[in-house]
Amino acid sequence: MRGWHRLRLKGKEQVIPDICPNCLGPSTHRFRYSYRGWKGMLTNTNYFQSFYYCEPCMNQADSAMGLNGWTILGIVFGIFTFVATLVLTVDTWRDPETKVVPDSMITLGMSLAALGGAAVVFGVRALAKFIKKKRFPKTEAQAVWGPAAFYAGSGFLDMQNQCVYLAARREWLADLVRLNPEQVDDATYQTWVGQPRPNIPDQSRPFGG
Repeated sequence: MRGWHRLRLKGKEQVIPDICPNCLGPSTHRFRYSYRGWKGMLTNTNYFQSFYYCEPCMNQADSAMGLNGWTILGIVFGIFTFVATLVLTVDTWRDPETKVVPDSMITLGMSLAALGGAAVVFGVRALAKFIKKKRFPKTEAQAVWGPAAFYAGSGFLDMQNQCVYLAARREWLADLVRLNPEQVDDATYQTWVGQPRPNIPDQSRPFGG
């Protein structure tokens, strides 16, 4: 994600801007994004965050996320291609009398099979992406094709009391900071918003209060 912007907020809950992170227009749809991360993989847990998109950007983002299914299909076809190519090449180079295949030919056959399988995997995804981009082309108002903002966990092993966000537009992250001033320090707020951080009421309670 070259050129994307990154922001770390303190805390586990944030107010999410209700503007489209791709075109910065008014939002009309909620886009629910799932994140797994290291902690999620260890505990078999998905974490969900909602972002708000306008209808054109929502349709495009939803279509782009569908590429994951095509990637899995490409892997299945790639494995089939690998096995079929390996069997075909090994059988072709088998000596008709000894029924033995030279080691060099086996190595070559495995290399060709691996290349063929990889080409199928990337080819299926590339074709699906091409078709999707033709159906939902990127407009001049959009920063990227597909989702334009992500929740990216909470640091090492997702165990810290913080949340990390990635976005294609700096303006969207600036609005995220503006809506959650208590989760950044004065310097961070000034850097992102361009204004002094407002006074935050002390939420702490005295012991026994």
